[in-house]
Amino acid sequence: MFLFHINEYNHLPDGIELECINRTKKIKGVDYIDLDTRAGYIAYGVRNIATHKHKDLLLLFLLKKDYV
Repeated sequence: MFLFHINEYNHLPDGIELECINRTKKIKGVDYIDLDTRAGYIAYGVRNIATHKHKDLLLLFLLKKDYV
């Protein structure tokens, strides 16, 4: 699962379905999504970013990650 940093979450379009680490699913802009962070990441993300509907945006997030 690809979890989102709070800054990435803010750039996601409303209507995108997100999955919580507890496997519940919510829609950004419709459902309440807890933005509590751990190490800068929220508990919501998506699976299979390479085939996701918004893969272009998600792959940009991946390219911007700092793994140093």
